[in-house]
Amino acid sequence: MFDFKIVNLSDGNQVIDRNLKTPYNVLTAVQMVEYIEVDILLTIADRMKREKQREQEHRRRLARNPFYRLACLCGIV
Repeated sequence: MFDFKIVNLSDGNQVIDRNLKTPYNVLTAVQMVEYIEVDILLTIADRMKREKQREQEHRRRLARNPFYRLACLCGIV
């Protein structure tokens, strides 16, 4: 079961709704390929988002460190 659903809008656009789930048995072969591609792209996007959050948290912790601030004042960093 996919943890998202691709919703077709009336104007021809498609939107990914992550609140809905899509079972495998309701998809045609073409839709299954499309859902697999979107699932891969969403996984990559989630991974990049987590990595960015980790980096921001690391920078925030580093900036609050008094030794790092001292090193910046002395011109070491």
